[in-house]
This record gives sequence, C-alpha cells and structure tokens, in this order.
Amino acid sequence: MKKLWLSALLLVGSLSMPIQALAQPQIGSVKALLQKMGQTSQSSTYELSFININSQGIVPIRYRHTLIDGKPLAQLMQMDSTRREIVQRGDEISYFEPGLDAFSLRNDHIVDYIPSIIYQDFNQLSVYYNFIDAGRTHIGDIPSRVVRVLSKNNDRYDYVLFIDEERYLPLRVDLLDKNNDIIEQFRVITVNEGSEVETELNSLRTVNMPPLLLVPKAKPLVYNWSVSQLPEGFKEVKRSNHQISETEFSQSILFSDGLFDFSIYVNKSGQQVNSPERDKMLRYGRNTIYTYHKEGNEITFIGQLPFSTAQTIVNSVVFTKK
Repeated sequence: MKKLWLSALLLVGSLSMPIQALAQPQIGSVKALLQKMGQTSQSSTYELSFININSQGIVPIRYRHTLIDGKPLAQLMQMDSTRREIVQRGDEISYFEPGLDAFSLRNDHIVDYIPSIIYQDFNQLSVYYNFIDAGRTHIGDIPSRVVRVLSKNNDRYDYVLFIDEERYLPLRVDLLDKNNDIIEQFRVITVNEGSEVETELNSLRTVNMPPLLLVPKAKPLVYNWSVSQLPEGFKEVKRSNHQISETEFSQSILFSDGLFDFSIYVNKSGQQVNSPERDKMLRYGRNTIYTYHKEGNEITFIGQLPFSTAQTIVNSVVFTKK
C-alpha cells in the first residue's frame, strides 16, 4: 500500500504541471463558476466514479445523485473492501456497513469522501478566501476550468478545483497545505448522466431505511477556560466531557466554519511550567494534532487547520479562577 500511495503522489504531482502551462487571463466570473458547480452538483442527475487519495491510501467510490419531487436522492458506495454504502433521501442520510448496525442521521448532503467545499456558499466563503482563475486544462480528456481557492490570512488550507466546462461538475479537488503539497485529492474517473442513473436510484425510494439516531439535549457545560483567539468565521458548535479514567475527565469544545472543524481538549496535567519543549505536533492527513502544557493543564488541538493556526489557537486558551 505504501508503494501505491507513493506512486499516487508522484502521479498527482505530475498532473499539476499543466496548470501553469495552460494558465490564461481572467475568464468570466470565477465566483459564478463555483456557484454554478455547487448548484449543478446538488440539482443534476449524474453518476461519478472517483478515487479519494489521502494519507491512508486510495479509496474507489461510486456516487449517484438525482432529485425526486424536488428532494435529493443519492447513493455513495465504497467499491473495495467492506462495500460500505451511504444513502440519502431528502434530509436523511443512512449508513450501511457489514458487521455494524445501520443507522440514519439528518443532514442536507453526504459528507463522506466528497469535498465539503462543493456544498459551500461561495459568497460567504469569499470573506476568508480569494478565488483565482488559473486557466484551462483537461481531466480525463474533458475540458476543465481550474480555480485556485486561497486563504486570505493563511490560517486555513487552500484548494485547487478542476470543473467540467460543459457539465459544471467537479472533476478534481486538491486540498493543499501551506507548502502547496497535496494533503488529499478527489479525482473523478468517469461521469455518466441520463435516465439510467435515475432508474438505478428509483429503487431506493421504497427501501426501508434504518431509524434516525436521536441525540439527547445536553445540559449546558461551564468551563473555567476559553479560547480567546479564533480564525474569523469559526463558531462554537458543541461542548463535551470525555472520561479518561474513573476520576479524571477531559473537557472539549468543537468549533466549525462550515468547511473545516477542530476541537480543543483540556485536562489536568500537573505540569505547572509552560515550556515549548513540551509542545507535541503531528499531522495525520488533513488533521493536525498539537499539544501544549499551560498552568497545570494539557491543551490539545485536533482538527483540519495548518499547524501555525493550531498553535495560535492553543496558545490563546485562557483560564479563569473558580
């Protein structure tokens, strides 16, 4: 698998070369192109066979989508290994995996393996990102527009999108770190359209779906710490307590801007001295893990942001006396 992953990275690197060679001056409205891509992805009838390439390997996927009575009907199937399947009917997403109990959640789209940037409000995203027209190229012999989505403050990861000029579907999406290295890639192999796709999906209308998982309302949690410096657009989503041992708990807060998520975990460490030597940093795919000791507490960042941003956030955690 390691050799396969290395080969994929070399292939990805070579495929990025024609972008500069084919780059042209501005062609129309880039934001309008991105909005058209998002609308088409959520309203058209199509089938994509694609691969998702990340640090864990290469996963082949088939994704079908249509609208029935104005509501989305979609199916995502992992083509290797366990044949994991995800089905969307309206705002219910159902998960099926051999050996596990099936369940359903509420959401407006399938989030697994499909880049979340496809579903974003690009007017809102323009507050944090610049959209750059990088010209034209070909993906699988399909003429494509290339758009670079670059973080204005360098506090988020960047994207390069390749969009089908005729159908406006995403053909390739690269997630880039601050060194312009590809962290993750979504790459379409084949595209199909027409009545056959709708016919295949129609059979899912009568299938009994598993019950919705109901998340009980949690009592408000009050912590003696807070994050004083967040990248613009991030908001608190959820607070949780996690049991580490019989007598010890870790507190956490989840933040999101709709595109990226991260969590801050805090638990007692007993180390009173703040020291950079105790910093621990690891990147696993798109996720950064950063740990820092402060005022007798261990603070850990786990999320989808560059290391420098994670470090700034963790260092901004302040404690108050109870």
